Amino acid sequence: MTKHDIYDEHEGFQLWNYMECEKDEEGRETWRINVEVKRGGEVEVPVVAGDRTYVDRGLAQAAGRELGAKLVAGRA
Repeated sequence: MTKHDIYDEHEGFQLWNYMECEKDEEGRETWRINVEVKRGGEVEVPVVAGDRTYVDRGLAQAAGRELGAKLVAGRA
């Protein structure tokens, strides 16, 4: 399993996207995301698991940003 932990900035928050990839016997990728929102190193929204899988890393990364932005908006 491959793991990538990345973050994006959004309205002063860090949107952490913990992505995991599994490959099947034929080399096809399946990515899953878990997103956490932090500000100044402090957790604002605990890890939330994405509800879908993605066929490549770029789609998983974009989905993580989108979910993170929704989590930030939901705090208001």
